[in-house]
Amino acid sequence: MSQPRLILPADLRRDGRDPTALVRAHNKGELVRIRRGVYTKSADWNQLGPLPRYGLQAAAFQALAPRQPVFCHASAVLLWGLWIVGVPTKLHVVTEVVASGRSRNGVVRRAGSLLAHTLRCGPFLLTDKLSTTMSQINMLDFPYAVAVCDSALRGPDRRHAVNYFSTGDPSPSLHQPSWMTDGPQGPAVLVEELRAAAGLLGSKAARERTLTVINFASTLSGSAGESISRAKMHQLGFPAPVLQKQFILRGGDAAFVDFWFKEQNMAGEFDGRAKYQRGDWGGGSVEERLWKEKRREDDIRSQGIGFVRWTWSDVRTREQFAALLRRAGLPQH
Repeated sequence: MSQPRLILPADLRRDGRDPTALVRAHNKGELVRIRRGVYTKSADWNQLGPLPRYGLQAAAFQALAPRQPVFCHASAVLLWGLWIVGVPTKLHVVTEVVASGRSRNGVVRRAGSLLAHTLRCGPFLLTDKLSTTMSQINMLDFPYAVAVCDSALRGPDRRHAVNYFSTGDPSPSLHQPSWMTDGPQGPAVLVEELRAAAGLLGSKAARERTLTVINFASTLSGSAGESISRAKMHQLGFPAPVLQKQFILRGGDAAFVDFWFKEQNMAGEFDGRAKYQRGDWGGGSVEERLWKEKRREDDIRSQGIGFVRWTWSDVRTREQFAALLRRAGLPQH
């Protein structure tokens, strides 16, 4: 579906209509109030998932702002399409006012320059990916910091990008908004840039912690689930896997597995539900994709390869994840 349209009182005034009609429509359930003074059709809102709803909330905040806001921290992470788990509960914006960090009306204002390290992504101004990534590496637990860092090192995947705020500007610097896409937007961050930024941190402990995340990160991770799985394997003392190992199937096609444990002759796969629901993955219905995936796994197993799979439910609990990997035959040190 196309991006739902924001409806403001000024829209009705332009057409000579009474703006209070928006309140009446809201009371009848025909409209949803996204922010005070900004509405959208309930039918459109109800079709949106958490990520696009958050993106629409950012657009609603921007529509009423006296000057275009610069989104930062968790908001910039999501709008850049970097890998975070869950959806932020508040919007995060840059303010040049010294007293920052206060939350009001669902918006957290963080001190910073509105002129430095800012790039455009679709209709939004965001802190650049390097600054955004560094802010999260220093705030998140190791597995989740690795997921953000892995995604920052990847370039955009245009196969999955959908421009929900087309501006007609063909400039390659105008990136598509990404809360409805399956990959990071904008140019990839270079690992050398991350290491240089880490070197500027104020304390030795912060520098060491940040470099641990950066040095562990990989461009080969295919999703947040894969990144978090890999980081938790490391924390739990399991062997380091090879990422995106290629196998040749009977028909001659190449197949890649998320993780390959060479010494154990075992493949590992993180199964997120979204993989099977995504329209571009495998083609056909969800049932057909599942059947195709089963045949792919059976083909790899026929080559004498062991196989272990896990889901979000498994990886969220350390003990459950560790037990699953041990039962599959992976040694834990």
